[in-house]
Amino acid sequence: MLRDQSLLVGLSGFTIIMGLTILVGIIIFAFGNELAPKSPDTDGKLAPYACGESIPPKKVRLNVENFFIYAVYFMIFDVLGFVLATTVGKPVNMLLPLFYAGVSLISIVVLTATWRQ
Repeated sequence: MLRDQSLLVGLSGFTIIMGLTILVGIIIFAFGNELAPKSPDTDGKLAPYACGESIPPKKVRLNVENFFIYAVYFMIFDVLGFVLATTVGKPVNMLLPLFYAGVSLISIVVLTATWRQ
């Protein structure tokens, strides 16, 4: 019973400290925002700039298909890294990470082949 009460006291103390920290951060941000010098928005400030050249603003078109392909590559390597990092430390069954690495390699080859078509 005492252990449960000490856990509740610890959690409430953490909550109070976290709330005070957030409150102090908001107060500092508000004072900084009020005290900071404001500069007017001039034409030069609002104009696009690239190495001294004036460039006409235009809408950027994204190729969403390429984005998703790179996102899939990232997920494959991310999960592969996680599997290897968690199983190599305890090599009870080394066949599973090697199998997953092989499947990942095959999937990357297939994705690259279909992407280039």
